[in-house]
Amino acid sequence: MPAAREKRGLIENHLALVQAIARKVKKTLSASIDFEDLVGYGSKGLVEAAERFDPTQGVTFSTFAYYRIRGAMFDGLRTMGWYSRSDYARYRAEERANELLQAHAERDAAERAAAARLPAGASRAAEGSGDTATTLASIGQILSEVAAVHITSLDAAARIADESLPAPDAIIDTGRLGVRLRSAIQKLPARERELMDLYYYGGKNLEEAGESMGLSKSWACRLHARAIQLLRAAMVEET
Repeated sequence: MPAAREKRGLIENHLALVQAIARKVKKTLSASIDFEDLVGYGSKGLVEAAERFDPTQGVTFSTFAYYRIRGAMFDGLRTMGWYSRSDYARYRAEERANELLQAHAERDAAERAAAARLPAGASRAAEGSGDTATTLASIGQILSEVAAVHITSLDAAARIADESLPAPDAIIDTGRLGVRLRSAIQKLPARERELMDLYYYGGKNLEEAGESMGLSKSWACRLHARAIQLLRAAMVEET
C-alpha cells in the first residue's frame, strides 16, 4: 500500500480526474444534481483509491481510481435518493462488470507472476500455449459473463419501486429470462448464492457484501467471479 506521502501525491495529482468524472456523471443523470456534491462524493472515492492502490497489480492509478471515484458518486446519490431505477440499473451493471473484470485481471496477473518464476524453458512453453483460438474462447467467455452480470442487475433493478418508469417486465422479460435467471441462482453453491443475494438484491456493494460474509474485498471479488461463471453455465443448461 502507498506510504502517506505517496498517497497525498496521488490524491493531489488526480483531483482533476474527480471533476472530469463529475461532469460526465452530471450529464448522464436526469435529476438536477449539484456538481459540487458530485465532486465531494468523488473525492471520498479518490481517497479510498489512494489508500488501496497497489502498483504491483500492473494497472495505472487513474484506471484503478476511475470506478472507485464514480462508484462513490453514485453511492452518495443513492443515499440521497437522487436517481431512478433505470439510472440505478445502468450504474450497478457497470460497477459489477468492472468488479468481474478486475477479478480476471488479478488472476491473470497472478498467473503471469507464477510463470515468471518458472525456469526459462518452461516459462516460454507456457507462454506459447496461448494460441489464438484459446484467446478468443477466453474473451468470449468473459463477454458472456459480463452479459450475465447485466441481466442480473436488470432483474434486481426491476424489483425497485419507481412509478415514473414502465412496469418491471418492460425492463426485463420476467416471464422467461428473469425466471430462468432466478432458477439458475438457486442452483449456485451456498456461499456463491449468498453473495449474489447480498450484492445484487440486498443493495450492498461488493465490499459490504464481503464483510457481511467475513470476506476481504479481494476474496469477495473472486467469489463473485466464480458465481458468475457458475450462473452463466447454469443458464446455458436452462436453454
